[in-house]
Amino acid sequence: MTSPPPGTATEPLAERFHVLVCLAGLAVFAVAAVETARSGVTTPSTAVITILLIVVVARVPLILDRDDGAGIEVGFDSSILMFLLCTHDAHEALAIWSVGVLATQLTSGKRWPAKVFNTGVGILAGALATGVLDMVRAEMIGAPRELIAVALGATAYFLTDYVLSAIAVWLQSGARFWPLLVNGGTAFAFGCFVPFDTLGYLGAVVYRDHPWWTQAILAIPLVTLLVATRAVTRGRENARRLTVLFDASVRAQRYTTRDAVLTGLVEDGRRLLKLKDVDIRATAPGDGEIGAAVQRGTECWIVARATDRARSTVAADQEALRALAAVASDAWSRIELNEEMVHVARHDPLTDLPNRGILVDKVNAALEAARIDGRSVALIFFDLDGFKPINDRFGHATGDQVLIELARRIRACLGEHDEVARVGGDEFAILVDGHGTADPDPLWARTLAAIEAGIDVPGQQIHLSASAGVAYGGAGDSAESLLRRADLAMYEAKSAGSSDLVVYDDAIGRRRLGRLVLADDLRAAVAEGEIDVVYQPIVAVDDLKVVGFEALARWQRDGKQIRPDLFISVAEENGLIVPLGDVVLAKVATDVGALRVGAGSGPPTVTVNVSPSQLLHPGFVASVETAVAAARPFPLVLEITEREDVTLTAGVLDAMSTIAAMGVRFAVDDFGVGFSSMSYLTDLPVSFVKVDASLTAGIDVDERARTLLRSVAVMGQTLGLGVVVEGIERESQLATLREDTTGLTAQGYLFHRPMPVGELRRVLGEQVDAGAGGFEARR
Repeated sequence: MTSPPPGTATEPLAERFHVLVCLAGLAVFAVAAVETARSGVTTPSTAVITILLIVVVARVPLILDRDDGAGIEVGFDSSILMFLLCTHDAHEALAIWSVGVLATQLTSGKRWPAKVFNTGVGILAGALATGVLDMVRAEMIGAPRELIAVALGATAYFLTDYVLSAIAVWLQSGARFWPLLVNGGTAFAFGCFVPFDTLGYLGAVVYRDHPWWTQAILAIPLVTLLVATRAVTRGRENARRLTVLFDASVRAQRYTTRDAVLTGLVEDGRRLLKLKDVDIRATAPGDGEIGAAVQRGTECWIVARATDRARSTVAADQEALRALAAVASDAWSRIELNEEMVHVARHDPLTDLPNRGILVDKVNAALEAARIDGRSVALIFFDLDGFKPINDRFGHATGDQVLIELARRIRACLGEHDEVARVGGDEFAILVDGHGTADPDPLWARTLAAIEAGIDVPGQQIHLSASAGVAYGGAGDSAESLLRRADLAMYEAKSAGSSDLVVYDDAIGRRRLGRLVLADDLRAAVAEGEIDVVYQPIVAVDDLKVVGFEALARWQRDGKQIRPDLFISVAEENGLIVPLGDVVLAKVATDVGALRVGAGSGPPTVTVNVSPSQLLHPGFVASVETAVAAARPFPLVLEITEREDVTLTAGVLDAMSTIAAMGVRFAVDDFGVGFSSMSYLTDLPVSFVKVDASLTAGIDVDERARTLLRSVAVMGQTLGLGVVVEGIERESQLATLREDTTGLTAQGYLFHRPMPVGELRRVLGEQVDAGAGGFEARR
């Protein structure tokens, strides 16, 4: 009796063999039934009982499996046949046996091809056993020869059943016949089969010579053997299933795709249950089915046919599927976790845009394609202008929401093959479509419009702009070199203060390299204290007396004077502004110590420019305290440029309050050209405002400029602030100031140019000698 390999379709030759065996068996049954009908059944009750026993015992076969899924079931129901042959006429015994075989197959859960074949095999094997037993026993009933005949009959039955089953499996699976016929379980099966069949002879002996109730004694060894056989079969099946599950677990660790998990799940399910009808679907199992849920984001099911078999029960199959589904779920979760880890590693966690790593890969791929088919590769690099104050003013949570919204808008601007990545805090890069002629201008126009559209935050709308550079790739370029050139072009755009797209050229690279070299030299100069300080006096507009002076940093490099705006911006870009400011403050304290105060209206103020970065530096307050002590009695004024990078953080305000408590006053430089002048006057401990030169340039020729300056001066004085007007270079400007306002101070080339401390001492000394001031130079 065979169990075909799961998933193998029965070949036509195997089908014909099944039918042939069945027809041969039915023919034998017909002959035996006719002969029995002629003579009549001697003991109908015994026939019914034995038929029932045949059905029961047949449910507990010994199964011999092969690696390819084919298997041979060796049943011990033939022991009932031996009983019948030893207690009934041969034709009657064979007829009863054939009915039992038919009943067994009709009530089994096997497929119809297996039922057909097993019916024929059971009857033919029974017929051959009958012939051998009758021939060997002859008339020797109750003699040792009868026992030998029973053993030989059982052997004939076993060999017939086993060989015909092996032939069927051979025809069906295409496996080699001899290894199929002889395997490690054959001897074990034979060793169990023949002794088991002798129980039938023992039952016959008891039946012939003892009362009927003594037959119950045989139930004990019969049940014991059946239980042992079932235990052996189930134990071997459980061991095999554990091996399948272990192998499935090992393979699952190597799966890298979801399709591989599902394919492996179906294959392992068929191997596990030795059933052909195992599949994956989205719906739960229905009637006559078993299944287990596989967690894969959305739930799916592995489903099989529910059937009780010799090797397993429906419940055991259900548990096996659950274990296999757990293996698949773990594999699925691992793949999802790996994909998520890879995604997180290669994407920005805030905006979910690709990060620099993905961008580099994409750019390299585009450059490789360009080398092959001449595509054009362009890379736009841009960052947001004035993004830092958003974080400082509204908080980082708002800044994050701004970036998320911008990322969404930028994505919407891209073409089909364009790629955008976030490469820094507020820095982005776009790889322009490399599948044709890359033209970045339309894309940048859309992107800039999306950035400048404004973003609503609680309480107000934030307006942004961006600076961008673009570089084109060519033969021999790499992603890193293209990124570097686009970055340099972006800095060029930012320096120009324009939202236009600046295209990289070699001149930009040379300028950038020059700034890097300049930064290195400046770093060395700051470390050695090779920074000079000059002073520009501040005068009262009414009588032109010197009431203060502003300290200005100067640097000579290789004997050549470097423009202050250049090296100051380099210091800000390279983190040198704090040490530079410390050097200037120390030099001012030393220089002011060379001046002596005399009698009169009091010493002039000493103004020193400071950076917001200095206010946040932990050692700055201590440096100011030292400078105040060294400069006493000259009042110290710290001048802060009112630009977009001045942020009123708690740290800045705390530092300013502490410094103000020392008697130091603050001035806001470039007043009127920043973005939050009024908030500065209300939030900072300010004593002076310095009107930017751009507001005074045309006051003597432009009435609107004159009115604006007058309004700013009146506002400052109304708030109790000192007003310093910068950029006075013409007598007509001075005349305008005197006509429109009083009590102002001013500085500019009309009065004094910046001068070294020695020259300042001379100017102050002359003023003392003329009796115009209340201080004198220290001799």
